[in-house]
Amino acid sequence: MKCEQGDLAKIIFSLNPGNIGKIVLVEKYIGKFEKGGRFDFRGITCVVPIADHYWWIKGEGLSNMFGDTPKAYIADSWLEPLRPDADKMKQKELAPSETDVAA
Repeated sequence: MKCEQGDLAKIIFSLNPGNIGKIVLVEKYIGKFEKGGRFDFRGITCVVPIADHYWWIKGEGLSNMFGDTPKAYIADSWLEPLRPDADKMKQKELAPSETDVAA
């Protein structure tokens, strides 16, 4: 899984194109499901579109097939976690060290 509970993440894919690019809070893990898997939420059957781990997310301006919503579920692979410390580590790993520089 790419995300962890409590992460801020960017939506990189969504069945609703208007959600792409939004920043959300990864609120709670739902579970791992196969394509077409189902789970109930407050009496509503939710169907998952792909095999993946799924999260509840919260954010402003989200929408689903019922309209605007502050909370939705989404596949882990459709999110990109925003972790500033991880980005700094990647940059350090990519930077050439003094021993790598030719004289």
